[in-house]
Amino acid sequence: MPRLRDIWLGLHRWLALSLGLLLALLGLSGSLLELKGPILRWEVGASMLQLAPGAHGALLEQSAWISAASSAYPQLQKVFGAAPPRQGFLESDNVIVFGALKERPGTGIAMIDPYTGEPRGFFVFEDLWLARLVALHRSLLLPQASGSTLVLLCGLVLLGSLGSGLYLWWPGRRSWWKAASLRPGSQGTRRLREWHNLVAAWLCLPLLLIAGSGAWLARPELFTWPGAQPMALKPLFSAAHGHLLLGAPGTWLGFACGLALPLLYITGLLLWWRKRVARRAVQSFKET
Repeated sequence: MPRLRDIWLGLHRWLALSLGLLLALLGLSGSLLELKGPILRWEVGASMLQLAPGAHGALLEQSAWISAASSAYPQLQKVFGAAPPRQGFLESDNVIVFGALKERPGTGIAMIDPYTGEPRGFFVFEDLWLARLVALHRSLLLPQASGSTLVLLCGLVLLGSLGSGLYLWWPGRRSWWKAASLRPGSQGTRRLREWHNLVAAWLCLPLLLIAGSGAWLARPELFTWPGAQPMALKPLFSAAHGHLLLGAPGTWLGFACGLALPLLYITGLLLWWRKRVARRAVQSFKET
């Protein structure tokens, strides 16, 4: 009968091998999305996102923003809404008015000065590399229904992988500091395992929060009861997923967690492969 540790080790290994590559892609894309502000400035230009120089008075009404966008950019067929400065998904000092296009699919984005109503620029969101990055993170570039379900599955697998990994790493009566640090002089496979354990141990709690909130955001309708409104909870889960409810420090911690997923996948894959090669070598030696 296999030991309990062997069962947890097998669970940890096969969870990682089954969806580890997808988790690495989700982590890397999530880290890059923490840099969406610089990416957007690189793609559309900083001038479109900044206020026009000069004195500024009172903010205009939302209806004035929408009217200014509709007049300046007739390619907008129907306006869906307007995000005030620094309050939308896209970071801008200007107002973001968004809506459907007349002659092609996609979401038109009109940048409007919030004080004067002056048009500052226009672009189609789906034409940006940032949009492809968002699609990769939200649905792995698959159709929304199947892609979001797969992202949900990835979130649940990550929770299971973190839980099983935590059990396998748990130091018990040993020194916690030694268990979560690199030992002087270690090399090869041992050093690789230490890096794997170190990254997972130090980032386990934020990774658990990111995995759980990400699973909920992928398919929020599956985690609610009849009559509930999942969208009312979306800002809370989005904040937990994006910056761990910690503001700017949480953003950088989330960035590190995203980079940790491909690192954990690569180190775990190397550990598994080296163990597999060593086992085959021993088996071959016994047969000769």
